[in-house]
Amino acid sequence: MGDARHVLLVGEGNFSFAAALSQAGAGRLTATCPECRPHAGAARSLQRLRAAGAEVCFGVDCTKLKEFFSPAERRFDRIYFNFPHCGKKSGVRKNRELLAKFFCSCAEVLAEKGEVHVALCRGQGGTPADQPMREWHNSWQVVAMGAGAGFILSDVHPFEAERIAGYECTGYRSQDKSFCVEGALNHIFTRSLPFPHPGPLICQTNLDNKCISFRVPEIFVDKINRVREGNSFVKTEVQLDCSDVLK
Repeated sequence: MGDARHVLLVGEGNFSFAAALSQAGAGRLTATCPECRPHAGAARSLQRLRAAGAEVCFGVDCTKLKEFFSPAERRFDRIYFNFPHCGKKSGVRKNRELLAKFFCSCAEVLAEKGEVHVALCRGQGGTPADQPMREWHNSWQVVAMGAGAGFILSDVHPFEAERIAGYECTGYRSQDKSFCVEGALNHIFTRSLPFPHPGPLICQTNLDNKCISFRVPEIFVDKINRVREGNSFVKTEVQLDCSDVLK
């Protein structure tokens, strides 16, 4: 990543991840946390960040990024959110809601070709990359949460904490109690674009041995076919079972 790129980190605890990125020349860093005061163990990381010329902001709500960073002044090329959690004994629904609001917030401040990186503990994401894979209803459904804001999952790879020099995970709201990151995954999202369909989308289904055609409302066409920007051509087959709808 070139030095001209803007990188935003949200939900930082002790800022050790941000400090590691700053030493790796990851671009122009802006590191934030939701608390108004730094974690007791963050002093060294904050010193490293400021020495590297990074911007540090406290009291930043990751679901309202536009209120803190004006899109007219700058847009971020990459946004990191490592191990998001609502805290305490929050259920999967609360954490899904957090992700959904976060993605919507990212859409307002992310560059057109930017990336959103979300690291989750083993099993939380609900994708086939999780081993073992949780039942869908018991996961955070990260792909669906991103899709709601116009993002698609472009890549998944292991979050190798041991390879990040100086990184130490902290608990909810920078609590000293850490958590297990073994098997954690980094989910990379990019903006999706509607499939360039030349006209109305017509679907067909067989009902009582009769072929029935129907027109899909335009508001649903872009949700049925989505392609990643830059693909030269993607063919998508849509198979719908509409027998219940047409009865």
